[in-house]
Amino acid sequence: MNTEENRQKIVKTAIEMFNARGCRGVTMDDIAQSLHMSKRTLYEIFENKEALLEACLQLVQAQLKATHYETAKRVEEPMLLALYITKSMALSNHRYNRLISETQRYYPEVHCRFFALHTEEVRRMLQRGIEYAREKGYLREGIDAAEAVEQLYDLLQSHRIKENDNCDTYATQVGDMAYTYFRGLMTVDSIRRYEAHEDEYKHLIEEITTKNR
Repeated sequence: MNTEENRQKIVKTAIEMFNARGCRGVTMDDIAQSLHMSKRTLYEIFENKEALLEACLQLVQAQLKATHYETAKRVEEPMLLALYITKSMALSNHRYNRLISETQRYYPEVHCRFFALHTEEVRRMLQRGIEYAREKGYLREGIDAAEAVEQLYDLLQSHRIKENDNCDTYATQVGDMAYTYFRGLMTVDSIRRYEAHEDEYKHLIEEITTKNR
């Protein structure tokens, strides 16, 4: 197995272990032992735990980004795409909650670097969604896309996942908030077009998010 294959295997295993036992509950020795790998090999790839944590967070971000782009290819309905983006972010927050929250608590410098990149990427995804809706004629006249992105981002940040929250309930709540917000940006005709197929769209969102869990 080459170095890159080893690296990917280490990161994926570490994410599972950090999520299950917490960042402080897992040592580099634990990870090496789980992979039946020598500590020397592990430290040749990641010089310390902080470097490994950063790689874990980068992979989490890359997976969210890849899922968004793949879905954007399949979905033409702007409201549907916007709701999918927010729901996928909610599910990702839930899935990796322990990894992210404990990194923030115990390794703040690593978290700050990750969060800066994550925030920028989330804003880009929201910006693309809103601009796409504008191109399709779904938005009312005078809507400021940049302002809308900031308001929606603040809305999502104000509703943070809690450790004991049910994943599906949390994702539904975030989706409902996003729907209410996006509906306020849309023209009357675009709302009617969406509502005419709402049950079909909700089923598709559930199908996509279930597939990408």
